[in-house]
Amino acid sequence: MTPPELFYSEPVYRPPSEGKKSLLLTATIGCSFKCTYCYPYKDKKFAIRDVFDIKKDIETAKILYKNQIERIFLLDGNAFVMKPADLIEISEYGYKIHPNLQRISAYAHAKDINRKSDEDLRKIAQSGLNMVYVGIETGDDILLDRIKKRTNAEELAKAAQKCHRAGIVFSGTIILGLAGSNEQESRRHAIKTAELINHMNPLSPTTWYISALTLMIPPGTPIEQEVLSHKLHPMSSFQILEELRMIIENISDDLNGCIFRANHASNYLPLKGILSKDKQKLLTTIDQGIKNPQSLKPEYFRGL
Repeated sequence: MTPPELFYSEPVYRPPSEGKKSLLLTATIGCSFKCTYCYPYKDKKFAIRDVFDIKKDIETAKILYKNQIERIFLLDGNAFVMKPADLIEISEYGYKIHPNLQRISAYAHAKDINRKSDEDLRKIAQSGLNMVYVGIETGDDILLDRIKKRTNAEELAKAAQKCHRAGIVFSGTIILGLAGSNEQESRRHAIKTAELINHMNPLSPTTWYISALTLMIPPGTPIEQEVLSHKLHPMSSFQILEELRMIIENISDDLNGCIFRANHASNYLPLKGILSKDKQKLLTTIDQGIKNPQSLKPEYFRGL
């Protein structure tokens, strides 16, 4: 008898933190947004799967993994685009079938979050979908428009605050080097990104995340064409660290409960700390990396 299989639309991508203990559950295929730097979803036609089929996969996972499932990550690029009622139904069913389930999470775009009411977001959180990963990329509206992110800093800050109020853990990602080596544009990217993170600061104590990736140039993407046509000049590792330093330096000293990470495979220098408590420690580590370039990750070890 052929064993049951979960449905996947290859290739499959997920956040690094969802790598080992998470059931990857396909809720949507591809991404409804097409950013210039994005490789994972560029060739996938976006589609939302039927809730019935998703629930069948939840049942199949029970057969395959028994009671081992502790986390579920909803694929693909922005599964949070689904209707609130559907997200709630999927989440509640996940906890019903998997008794040891502790967390359900998904990628989300700011617009996915903002079009949902505060009440809907609270109900989604109560159903157990209690974490979203949001590509912030930058706080610079000019740069957001250039990379076709289809949002702005005001919408991103609003999305973070809505998540904080609803009880959904917000995990945002910024991209170092996104502006290229133009000093003025890099500075604007850094300052505006720090300002945006400051505006995301929750009004009451809660845990949230900001992670920094470093720009890669995936083949076949619009951003690769910008590099080939010399419209965008990638930054050196030294410039990347200078930009990161400027971001951290401009983070408010009263930032509340923000866990900061820059330990993705794309980064030259692994960093972790809590902002703003560890701000000076992070700046000192960056300065040491700038002074000792031999300590940085070689290019051939970097990856998506």
